[in-house]
Amino acid sequence: MFELTSTDLLGRLGTIKTAKGTIRTPCFVPVVHPVPDKNLIDVSTFQSVFDVDLIITSSYILRKRFAEKKLNLHELTSFSGPIMTDSGAYQALVYGKIDITPENAISYQELIESDFGVPLDIPISKNDSYSIAQQKIETTLERCKNIVNMKQDSDIIWLGPIQGGKYLDLIEKSAITISGIDTFGMFAIGSVVEIMNDYRYDILLEMILTAKQFLDPAKPIHLFGAGHPSIFPFIVAAGCDSFDSASYALYAQDDRYITNTQTFLLEDLEAFPCSCPMCLSSTPQVLKQQTKKARMRFLAAHNLYACQAEIRNIRRAIYSGTLWELLENRATAHPNLKKGFDVLKKYSTLLSKNAPSTKRKGVFLLSENSFYRPELLLHKKRMKNIQFGERKKLFLISLINSTISETYSLVKLLKEIIINNQFISENYEVWLLDPYFNIIPLEINEVYPLVQYIGSGNISKEKIKNDILNSLKFIDSNNFKRIIILGELGPINSIINQQKLFQKLKIESIGFSFKDSKINIVRDIINNLIKF
Repeated sequence: MFELTSTDLLGRLGTIKTAKGTIRTPCFVPVVHPVPDKNLIDVSTFQSVFDVDLIITSSYILRKRFAEKKLNLHELTSFSGPIMTDSGAYQALVYGKIDITPENAISYQELIESDFGVPLDIPISKNDSYSIAQQKIETTLERCKNIVNMKQDSDIIWLGPIQGGKYLDLIEKSAITISGIDTFGMFAIGSVVEIMNDYRYDILLEMILTAKQFLDPAKPIHLFGAGHPSIFPFIVAAGCDSFDSASYALYAQDDRYITNTQTFLLEDLEAFPCSCPMCLSSTPQVLKQQTKKARMRFLAAHNLYACQAEIRNIRRAIYSGTLWELLENRATAHPNLKKGFDVLKKYSTLLSKNAPSTKRKGVFLLSENSFYRPELLLHKKRMKNIQFGERKKLFLISLINSTISETYSLVKLLKEIIINNQFISENYEVWLLDPYFNIIPLEINEVYPLVQYIGSGNISKEKIKNDILNSLKFIDSNNFKRIIILGELGPINSIINQQKLFQKLKIESIGFSFKDSKINIVRDIINNLIKF
């Protein structure tokens, strides 16, 4: 059912195959009202105009309106693609109580021929105590375990609801239990709407990442209630493959205009900062003069375009391997997004497990946030386990404070020099001391992306000092009999003296600043340096 084509961090570019059509992931799933005239946008245009693959609607509202009457869900909504239905859990959260049984929720979704169905779970409120949340979890899990005895339709893809709210241990328990129930072809993380409304993106991402660790990776993960598109890249990076939201319509009701990073009140706009068909067809001044209904329809259409545009940005980022760069960019839009990004950094080891070994382009290392990238962490982990040859002499080339614009070109030249120098190549380990990856043995420099990167150089002195210290300690632990260092020596010599490293041997060194203007003399320096 779920086929992957590309991955980056925990984001997955792929397809979910259904009888009603193919869903591309990551996928934004618009919430639509099951009664067509209550929607601000004609749902029949969702596929052809807005490129929507999947929608979600409420089976509970349908049942309240039409009782047990058999309906053709696709004809009623005017949507021919796959349709997901909610069981009524959201209404339970809002109203406290709903008049439907778990058995009714299953049988009604089968009656209306949902493509994706959800058993009647019990969401956790942000105000629930731990004991109340625990009771709700137990009830939800019992219902989910019993779904095999309640369902009849084998064509519906059932979503296993993951509940727990802010209580991460309950999420873990829920995820482990639900993942073990074969009936579920997909998972769905719930109880996030109130957290999203409070902009607690840090808690949201903790919830998603906790669940992700215990769910079957072969099955897609849905998020109930994703909210604003500014959070989309983060929840994708945390492992969500699809997510629904009614924000495109709800914001329009309040004259709010969505962009991928911000929300504007219509009255504050002088010009539309967007080139979607809606924004090219009018101006804020014209729109402000229209009726409330007309404004709502216009803004809902624009907002849906904005949500879908961000989905395309995310898909492109996963394909090109630049999802981290997108996160760094988006994290600057709001302090709470930065807090969410900090949570992702905390889980960087988990993110690295899904990182591809190569990408279609080099990486941009933009700030100290880049030190949490999976590529850097994986390299440093490998270095702890790497087995070196019998050469007990080290030639260390320090690129700290280098201003070379193309690291790849410099390393290519260095490798050529070393290969052509038999004395060095036979007797010395040749390592680079890199400001981002730290120790890079020249023999493995072509491993992606050790030199296939462009760094901003925006690294604090304290970070550089700490990394040099760790690198020198690593070198000292290898018990080399002779060490020669080429590069800027100030910070290196200072740390060696302060930490009293290499007490049993003398470090031989030559100061040199790697700059584009000096690249041509590197060959002579190296060949003259090691002749003794």
